Amino acid sequence: MTAMAMACRPDLIIFDEPTTALDVTTQIEVLAAIRAIVRDHHTAAIYITHDLAVVAQMADRVKVLLRGTEVEEAPTREMLSAPREAYTRSLWAVREFRREPVAPVGAEPPLLELQGLTVSYGPLKVLDNVSLGIPKGRTVAVVGESGSGKSTTARAIMGLVPPRAGKVLFDGKPLPPRGSDRGRDLQRRIQMIHQMADTALNPRHRIRDILGRPLEFFRGLKGAARDARLRELLSEIELEPDQFLDRLPSELSGGQKQRICIARALAAEPDFIICDEVTSALDQLVAEGILRLLDRLQRERGLTYMFITHDLATVRAIADEVVVMQGGHVVDAGPTSRIFQPPHDPYTELLLSSVPELDADWLTRRLAERAGHKLERAS
Repeated sequence: MTAMAMACRPDLIIFDEPTTALDVTTQIEVLAAIRAIVRDHHTAAIYITHDLAVVAQMADRVKVLLRGTEVEEAPTREMLSAPREAYTRSLWAVREFRREPVAPVGAEPPLLELQGLTVSYGPLKVLDNVSLGIPKGRTVAVVGESGSGKSTTARAIMGLVPPRAGKVLFDGKPLPPRGSDRGRDLQRRIQMIHQMADTALNPRHRIRDILGRPLEFFRGLKGAARDARLRELLSEIELEPDQFLDRLPSELSGGQKQRICIARALAAEPDFIICDEVTSALDQLVAEGILRLLDRLQRERGLTYMFITHDLATVRAIADEVVVMQGGHVVDAGPTSRIFQPPHDPYTELLLSSVPELDADWLTRRLAERAGHKLERAS
C-alpha cells in the first residue's frame, strides 16, 4: 500500500493508521520503511494514529485533536516531555488499568481445551499439534506475529474450519469439528467478538435488530420480553437505550460499535467468549474503557475469555495467563507475571523488545540493534 501511494512520487502523503492491525515485529519493519521513504524522497507526510508510541517514532511535530478541535501542537520531543493541556496529559497517562488476577480454582479441568490440534489449508499446515487449556472464569491471551496461527485457532474453536488432527474439548466433552453440527445450546455457549466492528455489524440493520436476532434465536425472546432484554443489554454495556436502540451502525463511534458487538455476544448468555483483537482499532482511552467493561462483565457473569491480540500492553492489563504462538506452534505459555519476567523464551523476548516506547530515539536504537545482530550472525 505504501508503494502504491509513492508510485506517482507525491509531494504529500497521508498515512492513516498504517500499522494499526500489525503485530509489533512487523510494525517495526513498516515504520522503518515509511520513515526511510519520507526522508529519501523529501516527501511531506501527515501520520494519523492513536498509538502514542508510534507518534514518538515517526513525527517531527504533533497536533492533538479532540472532537474536531485542535488542542495543542508542538515539536514531538517537547510534546512528549511537557504537554501543556490536560487532555494531552490524559493521553500520555493512559494504560493505568490493571485487572486484578483471578485466582485459579483448585485442580478443576479447563472449560476449553485443545489437544494436539492440527489445521491445514490445503497442503499448508497452519496449526501443528497445538495444545492449551483455558480455565473457567479466567482470561488467557494468545499472542504472536501475523501468521502465527492465532486466528486459525479461533476459527477451529468456533467450528469454522475442521481440524486435520486433534480435538477441541468444551466442558470436558469433544466439540463436533463443524459448527453446523453443534446444537443450538453449544453454539450459544461459545461466542466471538470480532476485530473490525465496522464490518461485523450489518450497516442496514438498526441496533434493536442486531441485538434482537440473537435474543430470538438463542433465548426465544419476543415482544415485550425481547424489548426489555434489549434495554438491559444496552445498560450493561453502558449505553443509554433510548439514544441507541434505533441508530444504525454508521451513527456510532468506533468504541460504541465495539460495545454493540460485545452486547451481541452477551445476548446469547455464553460461558466462553473469544475476543479477537477487540481493541486494536481503538484509541487508547476508548480501548481502556472496553477493557474495563470486559473485566466487569467477566466478574459479574463468570465469563471465560480467550483474548487474541498483538498488543502486549493489553495482555499485561487483562490476562491471567499467556500463550505465545509462532509458526503454528505454542512456544511459550504460563501465568502473565512469569511470561513478562526474565529470563524469556527467545521469541517472547523478540516480541517484548519490539513494543514501541514513548521515546523519540527508540526506533533508531532498535534498528541499530537489529543490524548489529544480523552482522554477528553473518560473521
